[in-house]
Amino acid sequence: MASGLPILVVEDDLALREAVCDTLELAGQAVVAAAGGEEALQLLARQTVSLVVSDVRMLPIDGIALLKEIRSRFPHLPVVLMTAFADVDRAVEAMRAGACDFLLKPFSVPQMLNAVERCFERSGLRRENFVLRREVEERSPAIDGMVGQSATVLAVCDRLKRIAPTPATILL
Repeated sequence: MASGLPILVVEDDLALREAVCDTLELAGQAVVAAAGGEEALQLLARQTVSLVVSDVRMLPIDGIALLKEIRSRFPHLPVVLMTAFADVDRAVEAMRAGACDFLLKPFSVPQMLNAVERCFERSGLRRENFVLRREVEERSPAIDGMVGQSATVLAVCDRLKRIAPTPATILL
């Protein structure tokens, strides 16, 4: 599960922040910590991290606002939110804002580690998907002889580019 970059833990409760950091470090992760949203944003401006694990209820910047700010500045950085308040509307808001996962306190060590692992897996799949799409685009030159720029012609060309590298036979 270990990634080369540290995980940022954002939690205003010192005891819980230390417990989460200790758990992640025991699992082989490098960890940096922040006591709140402002400190987290300052740290993110100076340091690259692999993942953010943040509490929701913090002042003056709560976890949802922090998540939205992270999405605007670092769109591909995964964020796991944790809260002691099982508010379904808040969880839905967090997921719509782009949270990778949502943990309800108190959570177990395996629950937290599984959430972190799922986020790393999703990030890896996104990167792999991006690389594969680039490879396909580079391997698939423009389709010579096709005339037209309508949505239908462009859709046909797009499908042909995706199918061309395969051994499939196509009849148009």
